[in-house]
Amino acid sequence: MKWTLEAVNDRLKAGKIGVAVCVRGDRLSLRATFPPKPGSSKVIWHQQYLALGIYANPAGLQRAEAEAKITGGLLARGEFDWSRYLPEQEQKAQGCEYWIGKFEEDYYGRRGKNPTTENTWKSDYLSAWKLLSGELNPENLIAAACSVPANTRKRKLVCEKFTALAKFAGLVVDLSPYTGTYGASESLPRYIPSTSEIEEVRSLFDDRPDWQWAYGVLSTYGLRPHEIFFCEISPEPPHILKVLKGKTGSREVYPYHKRWAVDWELYKTYELPVQGKTFKDYGNRVGKTFSRRKVSFTPYCLRHAFCIRLSTEYKIPVAVAADWTGHDSAVFLRIYNRWISESEKRRVFDESQNASVPRVQL
Repeated sequence: MKWTLEAVNDRLKAGKIGVAVCVRGDRLSLRATFPPKPGSSKVIWHQQYLALGIYANPAGLQRAEAEAKITGGLLARGEFDWSRYLPEQEQKAQGCEYWIGKFEEDYYGRRGKNPTTENTWKSDYLSAWKLLSGELNPENLIAAACSVPANTRKRKLVCEKFTALAKFAGLVVDLSPYTGTYGASESLPRYIPSTSEIEEVRSLFDDRPDWQWAYGVLSTYGLRPHEIFFCEISPEPPHILKVLKGKTGSREVYPYHKRWAVDWELYKTYELPVQGKTFKDYGNRVGKTFSRRKVSFTPYCLRHAFCIRLSTEYKIPVAVAADWTGHDSAVFLRIYNRWISESEKRRVFDESQNASVPRVQL
């Protein structure tokens, strides 16, 4: 068997190993498509060199070919781990605490440090990090994920955060089998108020014109609760509302039902006596106000009712309705249209039947 660079690479190519041996200076390296190195700013796999630290001689080539086959197998099985090849001083730093610290630096570096990002870090990330200790490796991540009850929202969120951390650290691990079945389809049915009920409940705010205006806006434009603090409504028909800022940025929304915008004079904007540091703070205040007023449904129920009206009553195309609500079409269909009630389905059916009956000429 020949131990030349050409012969080694010919054998690797014939075996479809997916890894080549290269000479760099007087040492040998492997070249292949690897995951990003730990701490790299890149997020996708790309061509990289892996230094073996062995001399470019026949004995070194023999070892390099064997190492190439091992590395190719690890890559093919999704089990490649950079820690195998990192210097000893770097390997000592591969603990979970180290990588969480690096991840936090990157998180705030990309998104900025403000009340919203700090709140997201505390509520969405820290609860997951508390489950981790020791070395950051696939076994520990899987074990920590499995310590959370299966098929729950927390298990789903923990797996999402662990996957992000592993990707950042250049660690290959597949947590999808452990995520569970929790999702929108497993949520408890949401109560959707009817048009008449929405109109009746509005009277609960008769003594507070500012909050009655807020209730009307949520009902008519389907806003997220926090968005009523950052919007403006045109005084000219058709009274288009513009969300100035919020969870999904700015957008324009049209009133449905239009008569609510006119009859309730929603274009006469009120400033609500609420202050908060984050969008969540503002949204929570709206929810508490609904609760104190003994409203039998949550603010988000009004948003759901708005979305269903767009689809079933006004036949608004999904792409347009999704844009008005600050979502993409897939999310709009998955989250909102699944709550269409049986009575609403029957009404749509009856209307379609009446519309399709041919008129008899006498």
